[in-house]
Amino acid sequence: MRQLDIKHVAYHILISLYFIWLPVFCILLGLAICATMYAANIQLGKVLLLWIFLNLVIGTSLFAVLQLFGLKRKINKILLYSYFTMAAASVATIFITIDRL
Repeated sequence: MRQLDIKHVAYHILISLYFIWLPVFCILLGLAICATMYAANIQLGKVLLLWIFLNLVIGTSLFAVLQLFGLKRKINKILLYSYFTMAAASVATIFITIDRL
């Protein structure tokens, strides 16, 4: 039986965590925008801002660690574009939410 390479296993675990984080963060941003547009509870908006910030920190740390692995060009582009799209969307959502609070 072949021995598992720990670095390879860690790489796959981090990639899977990133691609789990991505749709969860999209849902969180959508929830924050809906709560802001429909004038939901103000406390909910403040809590969602905290969640957005914490998820952005988690996504940034995942992205930074994955960049240390020296990814293949195709995966690197996917991660790069998806991360910066989510970062821009989160900043826009934060500005919209703060403006409405």
